[in-house]
Amino acid sequence: MQQVNSSTVRHLRRAASLKLMEMTAGGTWAECAKTLGTLRGSVVSTFDALGRAMPGNLWEEFEAGVERIAAELDSNPNRVNYARRRQSIATWRMPAPDWPELCDGIPKLGHLARQEPHLATVLVWAEVTQSEHLNCPLLAAPALGGRDRKQLVDQVAQFLTPAHQKAGRLELRRRLDLYAIRLAVQCDSAPDGGQ
Repeated sequence: MQQVNSSTVRHLRRAASLKLMEMTAGGTWAECAKTLGTLRGSVVSTFDALGRAMPGNLWEEFEAGVERIAAELDSNPNRVNYARRRQSIATWRMPAPDWPELCDGIPKLGHLARQEPHLATVLVWAEVTQSEHLNCPLLAAPALGGRDRKQLVDQVAQFLTPAHQKAGRLELRRRLDLYAIRLAVQCDSAPDGGQ
């Protein structure tokens, strides 16, 4: 591919998930998207973006790559159960005391460190579940009004933009990733799938 950025990677991951779903359950891409909880508009956006970025012969490579992923998943006895993780943390929110601790000592976070930990909830949830941040249950919570939801989605998107991954935000991202690793271990090791 000529140009790869975080958006391209997101589209490739989304398309690979849809292809894996298609291989396992059959059906159309639209049916697979519905089963995975991916919005139709997101799927259209993905295929438009990848259609522009990938010449025809790369589609064949992409499909062969997904086939290799499927073969690896079939032969790996230690697969991560992401559905279990999503169920385990469906109602999870970043505990209020954890957020200031994560932000402590990071310069230039400003108002971000004084806000509710919604940003952290979405980012950690997405990392633990390896799902798109837009699928985070917090974003569908009735308590989060439409305007607040849009602001949070915009804030997460801005935080994930590579150009903003520097200085304090980069350190915060590193800390959130470590936090997510610990939470993922709790999800995976709980006997009933709970945390």
